[in-house]
Amino acid sequence: MTNSKTSTRELLKLTFEAIVALKNKEIAVDDAKAQAWLIKQANNLYRYELDRAIALKKFEELEIRNIES
Repeated sequence: MTNSKTSTRELLKLTFEAIVALKNKEIAVDDAKAQAWLIKQANNLYRYELDRAIALKKFEELEIRNIES
């Protein structure tokens, strides 16, 4: 496990590499599906963070509970 930060650029790069690997039959369809699912989950987290930031900016008095462990 690395401590590097992931960006949308890195997710897009990973998606492209998975597509190329699948096309070249370097990975199985199930492996590509698993990678796609992980990318989708990461994108969902990005979307959540964006929505949260918008809500905090729009409703400055709004208190959003922090659920980090």
